[in-house]
Amino acid sequence: MTGTSIALLWALAGEPASAEAAAGKREAGSGEVVRAGEAASEDYSRAPGVEVPPAIEARLAELAAAFRRATGKPLVITDGTRRPEVQAELMLRNLERGDDVVRNYANKSAAKAVAEAYAKARAGGRAAVLAALTEVIRTQVAAGDYVSKHLREGAVDVRCLDLDKRERAILKKLAKARGIAVVDESRTSTPHYHLNFVR
Repeated sequence: MTGTSIALLWALAGEPASAEAAAGKREAGSGEVVRAGEAASEDYSRAPGVEVPPAIEARLAELAAAFRRATGKPLVITDGTRRPEVQAELMLRNLERGDDVVRNYANKSAAKAVAEAYAKARAGGRAAVLAALTEVIRTQVAAGDYVSKHLREGAVDVRCLDLDKRERAILKKLAKARGIAVVDESRTSTPHYHLNFVR
């Protein structure tokens, strides 16, 4: 599959294609390799390059199976584990389009540090800004401070564009019953539900 094809698939899934995603593989030592476009099971599938953290895979599979029994539909996972450089790219995209990342992220202090790095580095061009954001996020992760639970290998995003109102309510109810927090991001430019498996 060409890089253009993978980028198109990512666009359809509502997430940007990254170099890591285009490669369709995980970093060495991070666990199971997930090939681009590989289906996870009959109950859920992953967008190309998406990493489902091994620590939450069984819980996700159980949630997806319950959802499929209730609706007849599989879940589509559009995002999973993120490396700092991928998180930096996503946050830079959000900042460039004018999003308030401090408001949008639960970890306000970590998000504020990223926003401040963006403001300071903007004059140096996009490459300099991306490098600055990546460094801030790497430093936070090394200190055990996560701007996103995706960095903790404790979250996934589920596509919701193809779910009706009833199905969305079912997903929220099933997740809540299993101790999985649902953040409704269906009104963003990349509509999805962010599922937090860790507190």
